[in-house]
Amino acid sequence: MEKYNKGSKYREIDERVLVAKSKKGDKAAFEELVKKFSKYVYTTAFFILRDTHEAEDVSQEVFVKVYLSIKGFRGLSSFKTWIRKLTVNTCIDKLRLYSKIKDKKVSLDKITEEHEVVFAKFSQSLEKSFFNKETVKKVLKIIVNLDESYRIPIILRDLQDYSYREISELTGKPIGTVKTNIHRARKMVKEKMKMYR
Repeated sequence: MEKYNKGSKYREIDERVLVAKSKKGDKAAFEELVKKFSKYVYTTAFFILRDTHEAEDVSQEVFVKVYLSIKGFRGLSSFKTWIRKLTVNTCIDKLRLYSKIKDKKVSLDKITEEHEVVFAKFSQSLEKSFFNKETVKKVLKIIVNLDESYRIPIILRDLQDYSYREISELTGKPIGTVKTNIHRARKMVKEKMKMYR
């Protein structure tokens, strides 16, 4: 069970209950859902778009979409899975529209502990030795500065647990290309990690 702030009416309520109440128009329950997932949505958007302002815009846009469509949420997947898909789709739409985001480089000091919390549980794909408290931030710094063709698929696969087929559908790339780019991205991360050793 999640614990919320003392002033909250829903300190100990499961997210499924919050979703059910939100579907009935309970604004306080919806506000708790926003609090619960705002960091996750923002961080996902930031890593894909590499722009704090665009990530903030996406966060607002995603929660507006959630608010407008939550009554139609049938619960066939978890709420987190649903909001993750909304976030990723919104980000990819942004990338298609704004080429200026694609070439942006992120200052390493913009990767904070808050980002680490969201992506604390990595896939085993990059090697277990990378995933300790000292190296998580370093791996994230490397990933966020990869070119888009490598950054997007490795984020979706290794940080978001999307399948190769789902990544192919989202990015419009053949599955073979997706697999190749993820393999190359992992290799790049491993090579760059050697500089920290």
